[in-house]
Amino acid sequence: MLRYIIRRLLLVAPTVLLAGTLVFFMLRVLPGDVVTAMTSEGGATPETKAKLREELGLNDPIIVQYGRWLAETVQGNLGYSHFQDRYVSETVKDKIETTLTMAVLSMIISLAVAIPAGVISAVKRGSWLDQIIRILTAGGLAIPPFWLGMLIILTASQYFNWAPPVMYRAIYEDPLTNLTQMMFPVFSAGIASAAVISRLTRSMMLETLYQDYIRTARAKGLLEAKVVIKHAIQNAIIPVITMCGYHFSYILGGVVVIENVFNLPGLGRQLIVSVNARDYDMIIGIVLALTIILSIWILITDLVYSFVDPRIRYE
Repeated sequence: MLRYIIRRLLLVAPTVLLAGTLVFFMLRVLPGDVVTAMTSEGGATPETKAKLREELGLNDPIIVQYGRWLAETVQGNLGYSHFQDRYVSETVKDKIETTLTMAVLSMIISLAVAIPAGVISAVKRGSWLDQIIRILTAGGLAIPPFWLGMLIILTASQYFNWAPPVMYRAIYEDPLTNLTQMMFPVFSAGIASAAVISRLTRSMMLETLYQDYIRTARAKGLLEAKVVIKHAIQNAIIPVITMCGYHFSYILGGVVVIENVFNLPGLGRQLIVSVNARDYDMIIGIVLALTIILSIWILITDLVYSFVDPRIRYE
């Protein structure tokens, strides 16, 4: 198991570098650069802009810029944001807690709601409860998270005098306040994932409940609850765990928008600001951070397999 974990962690580095490389060249295709954003308020002459580009190395060939970026990244240096006048690593360190807290809470809430709902829907197939759950999951798939977030803000401000927080409190500073601030954003970001996981759970449970070993367990006189919990769920949950691993990327993508809707100071909001400013180093630094988070999450879900099903072993 330990060798497997080490091997997977070693694979994170090339994955991160590949993601950074793709983003690096994609950004060079876009019009404009950080100098344009820095001098957008006017007053800068063409000569001044040209001098800035020369100082920042933006006039160098792309392959030279890439080599410089790659050498710094391998050494752990994410670069310097000239638009914000601070190191990228400092900004990522300040804002990653918000994004990570929101994404993890969204996934946890999604699992806590979706798996029981999917199991109940499968066990009570064709009942009114099954119909209600299927309607709710269809609605969860159809509603865009950002639209739901704006609807929540409008409703909460109109009827409950609630507004997105002006000052954010980290979870390690004030857990209760943080959870209060995260409640609506987490719900908005997680509802679509909950719908997908619930439908997959229902599908896998229905397939499992009609297997021969389930019929055998029932024929032996086992209680239905024991058949479902001990035999059906344990075998149906593996594909759901796989979905949770890869669907976390969907939640991270949604966080980028939700953070802007709810005014949360995370990596998602910073990413949009950096894209508008053509802040290359900051954009790549954020993408690298999100890639690392996703890679570690997928590793965790793979390790969960062996706890859910003891037959699975990693060498």
